[in-house]
Amino acid sequence: MIGALTRATRLAARSFRPLQLRLISRDLLPPRSSGRSDMEHLEAAIDWLCRAHDAGGGAGVAAGYYPSHGGWLEPYPETTGYIIPTFIEAAPLIPRADLIARAIAMGAWEIDEQLASGAVRGGVGLSGPPIVFNTGQVMLGWLALHRLTGERRFGDAAQRAGEWLVGVQDPDGAWRRFTHAGVPHAYHTRVAWPLLAAAEASGDPVLKSAGRLHVAWVLEHAGPDGWIRHMGFTENEPPLTHTIAYTLRGLLECLPYLPEDEGRRVRDVVREACDRICTLLDRGTDRLALPGQLSDGWKPAARYGCVTGNAQLALVFMGLDRTSPDPRWGNAARRLIDDVCARQLGPVRAAGIRGAVPGSYPCWGGYNPLSFPNWATKFFADALLAWMDRERPPAERPEEVRGGALVS
Repeated sequence: MIGALTRATRLAARSFRPLQLRLISRDLLPPRSSGRSDMEHLEAAIDWLCRAHDAGGGAGVAAGYYPSHGGWLEPYPETTGYIIPTFIEAAPLIPRADLIARAIAMGAWEIDEQLASGAVRGGVGLSGPPIVFNTGQVMLGWLALHRLTGERRFGDAAQRAGEWLVGVQDPDGAWRRFTHAGVPHAYHTRVAWPLLAAAEASGDPVLKSAGRLHVAWVLEHAGPDGWIRHMGFTENEPPLTHTIAYTLRGLLECLPYLPEDEGRRVRDVVREACDRICTLLDRGTDRLALPGQLSDGWKPAARYGCVTGNAQLALVFMGLDRTSPDPRWGNAARRLIDDVCARQLGPVRAAGIRGAVPGSYPCWGGYNPLSFPNWATKFFADALLAWMDRERPPAERPEEVRGGALVS
């Protein structure tokens, strides 16, 4: 506690921003339940995402609210792309009439900014180079809009993006060009997923082969305990639970498109991984449910929590429970959701943080410290939506969520 207080004091002294001081003070206190319902948490999260969309000019979604950078950041093409399915799925449940219109506006903006090659730029703003992962995430948004509206422009944009991804893929199934840090990543399973989904929609066998080839490459790097090499942003530091969850979620979402033998291997790997994560959760505390970074062998590698990763891992556990039912998976998902509920900012006056989810807990932790990235709140909303769907009778579930695959 003394070490945390010292670091928090240094951060506060450096910034001299009252809002940051309040955030630090909040996280120095013992965590407590919000006392709000899942629906209240969801409405607050969606309202915040709408404010982030407004801050981006009503086209792309602002990357987040970063007090140390003056507030709202520029729009972020990657995360705008995968916020689209979140708005589509939330629309029937949230008392807002604008979510579908916002989703369509986001998709149209993404088409306007798509490069001639079919790729999507990386990074915040519109000046970055084309990046494989970011392109795949925007494909998810276009595919969701194509399913919703039937408009050809969204399907065509996804097809162009998929063709670019195929063109820059290496023969072994990995992507090494146009990647973060210029290295291959196992979390590109979230690129294989939209490739396989696009192939299903268009009947394009080339996209399907590329998606399956990458899944095979990832499985080659999986150990008997479910640990997969190359899950991090870089090769020389332990991966965040954020990118671990990206990897595992991508594998699960590929399942409906894989032959049975490949699907069995995917389930085995994800099940082993989730078993190890459950063990870590059993050792967790109210203050730290799960370390924000893990190293080979599922060893804790951080003293802070990655709140974003916790929301994402809740989705992984719920996805695994659909294909390999086990009470542990649902219990783990609920614990992680409750953990993020306790971190979400409540009804405060500052609109930039009201309803937002921080990158880390405590807020000065190693992942986006003292900041509110839009993807943290997006994945929290997704986890709440998935839990609500899980609690409904099968006949009442939306058609967009079925067959073991989520759309967001």
